[in-house]
Amino acid sequence: MRNLLLVLGFLLFFSDAWADKTITIFCSPNQATIYRVLANNSEVALGTGTAVLKIDKDEPIKIVVRLDGYKPLVRTYVNSKSVTLPKEDRLVLEDRLVRVNAQPHDARIFINGVDQSTNSGWVEVKKDASITVEVKKAGYFTKAKTYHNRQGMDIPPINESIALTDRSMFVKTVPADVQVVINGKKVSEGNTEIVIPMDACVTIEYVKDGYVTVEKQYCAKEGQPGPPITESISLKDRQVALRTTPEDASIKVDGRVMGKGEYKVRVPFNQCVEVIVEKAGFVISKKSYCNEDGVQPPPIAEHLILPQDEAFISSVQSDQANINFTIETSKPEADAWKVLSQITMNYFDNIELADKETGYIRTSWNLKNFLNNTIRTRIIVKQADIMPLKYSIKLVSEYSGEAKTSVKEDESYLPWDRILNTYKDVISEFQSRLK
Repeated sequence: MRNLLLVLGFLLFFSDAWADKTITIFCSPNQATIYRVLANNSEVALGTGTAVLKIDKDEPIKIVVRLDGYKPLVRTYVNSKSVTLPKEDRLVLEDRLVRVNAQPHDARIFINGVDQSTNSGWVEVKKDASITVEVKKAGYFTKAKTYHNRQGMDIPPINESIALTDRSMFVKTVPADVQVVINGKKVSEGNTEIVIPMDACVTIEYVKDGYVTVEKQYCAKEGQPGPPITESISLKDRQVALRTTPEDASIKVDGRVMGKGEYKVRVPFNQCVEVIVEKAGFVISKKSYCNEDGVQPPPIAEHLILPQDEAFISSVQSDQANINFTIETSKPEADAWKVLSQITMNYFDNIELADKETGYIRTSWNLKNFLNNTIRTRIIVKQADIMPLKYSIKLVSEYSGEAKTSVKEDESYLPWDRILNTYKDVISEFQSRLK
């Protein structure tokens, strides 16, 4: 009997220990709502901030605590012999959640550098931690946001919409040290990312000394073609910053006058250009610049100093040079021929051809060498008419532009609109003495 009573007491004790339990749940923040999760995963609200939960024998009870901006906290309670349930339980929401939506629709979200392969999702920020979120899409400027879950720092938003608006372009340059100038301001050298603000255009210059600048405009405006994702810029055309002394010397490039004093000479890729710098009274300077493989590249800059032309100082500009002057004379033909011969011999030692019958005289060339020029001069006389007696006289004046040019190199000489001082009066003497 006594043993029976002991057994009954023992069973009674355990039965009481394993009876239905009631737990009071408190949550923080107290705005959080406590839900019971049913078997079909639906949820029933039990209360906000606090709730009383009755737990039956051997029946697990699952709850979830929710508050916008926080990661939900899940807890399961079981009334079993092996578990001692508390009368109260305090649940604290600590980890933050941010719902991030990215635009355009095909943009990608990166969390701490890891691709999430989506444009929308929850970002978890654990207690005392920080998270950096980047939104990326090829051709757009990346936007980044950092969320903190730390004491004293800004609370992360519940929802965040991150829209990519500014366009982005990656530029590769050759040579590698090309300067990138945006709207007149240098921003970098060589390979760089260019940002084109939404609804705007930018003008970009790719600059390097010794090369022709390449200028391009890129726009990020609706209805217009967008900038390329990548741009390859290769500076190939060379440029010579040419300066002259005298400052008003004329600069010709391939025969065309392009400026005076200063000019940036363009030398196209795989081509050569001829530059002539000239001014009256100075020796002409000729330069050839080539931009070809295997050839010394042209200089970045060059200062061409024209030496003074001694031939210019020793001559006068004249409209009598290389012009046929017709002179009428009243003298008998024999006397006129004598005068013609005398004047010609006064100026020229050698007569190349003289024919009294036809009234024709042609002297040999008189050659005058200067430091940077060679001048050759001759006289040609022709009988132009008999009644009345007329003679055509031509003072031929030519220059080579080079020192010590052979008098026989006809192809090296050009007509000169000046006459050496030695011959400046020869036409006037013919005119006066043949009257």
